[in-house]
Amino acid sequence: MMSFGRICVLGAVAVALSACGGLELGKAKSVGPKGSPFDQHLYAEYITLSQMEYDEADYRDSDTFALRAVAAGSGKSPDPEAIAARSLPADKVGELTSARGRLVAVLGAGAADRLPQPAARAQAMFDCWMQEQEENFQPNDIAACRAGFEEAMARLETAPRPAPMAAAPAPQPAPQQPAAQPAPGPFLLYFDFDSASVTMEGQKVVAAAAKAAVAAKSGTVIVTGYTDRAGSDAYNMALSKRRADSVAAALKQAGVTAEMKILVASLGETDPQVPTADGQREARNRRVSIVLR
Repeated sequence: MMSFGRICVLGAVAVALSACGGLELGKAKSVGPKGSPFDQHLYAEYITLSQMEYDEADYRDSDTFALRAVAAGSGKSPDPEAIAARSLPADKVGELTSARGRLVAVLGAGAADRLPQPAARAQAMFDCWMQEQEENFQPNDIAACRAGFEEAMARLETAPRPAPMAAAPAPQPAPQQPAAQPAPGPFLLYFDFDSASVTMEGQKVVAAAAKAAVAAKSGTVIVTGYTDRAGSDAYNMALSKRRADSVAAALKQAGVTAEMKILVASLGETDPQVPTADGQREARNRRVSIVLR
């Protein structure tokens, strides 16, 4: 039997070790971010993720995101998290591997320079998705990170790329079938204050999105709800979920069939379209985004 004194010593050691976690967030916040616009946006995204995990007392992951924030804020942005860095459920490895491949492809094609904000958002949400999928017990958080990733990727993958420099005329190739066009969107509709009812104008956006989804034979329709910063975090998270659910129901009525998977996520007052002070109303932040995949 272990002596009472040894139990006390081990308990004290455990408390001391747990107290050491979460220290990196404070250090990361003291960094004056520098580097490219992408570096600075990525720094801010990782600070937000670190704070969220800290608030949940997940100090290990808070430290992980904080250290990535420090690297980005120092102008040395890390790569998207490697698949092998997390102990992922076996049935999720393929999906995340594919998602990382898409992200690496757009970053390698210069998205960080052309569209630094959505590029940073896509990387941070991918890392968030990885972290939540490893834990695998908060389905709403997994869906929110995945939806944030898909929304940012939709902006990156459908953005026009700069035309290449003119080159000497080349022989005309044999006629080819036209390449598949990317799905249109994202579609945005806006809500009245403290309301989850789709407006008449919003119904037109829903109808356009449903028509595009059917025409493009979309496999997945991602619906993400947001709020402005008036109200508490908890209330706004619930309100953004009600808004997303209202739009998902409207899409079904407008013709989105059961064969198309509708993925619903809610991000509350996070990721505002227009940055505001806490407690401030802003109509452009009371929105739902519809992304076709």
